[in-house]
Amino acid sequence: MGDIEQYHFMKRTGKKLDRILLLLETISEELNHMSIELDNLVIQVAETQGVEASIIVLLQGIKAQIDALIAELALQNIDTAKLVELSASLDASEQALAQAAANFIP
Repeated sequence: MGDIEQYHFMKRTGKKLDRILLLLETISEELNHMSIELDNLVIQVAETQGVEASIIVLLQGIKAQIDALIAELALQNIDTAKLVELSASLDASEQALAQAAANFIP
């Protein structure tokens, strides 16, 4: 291989290597971006799970207070039908939210 041929070969090889390096840099940047997005998604899921757990505890607390009120009013022979319905509704909501959260968690 002569000097001119070797020069052209090296020039073509250098251009190909430059393109490969550029593609590798692009891939690396995309992987970094995907990693950041995944980290953000993990944070959002954790926050959502925390909010769901807080809502479930809140619903349970409200239901417990209503149930205590029902018991207190029942001792006084006061109609508690609407409160019983409300308690059952809160219980159903809490169970539905807990089930949705359980289905969401892999």
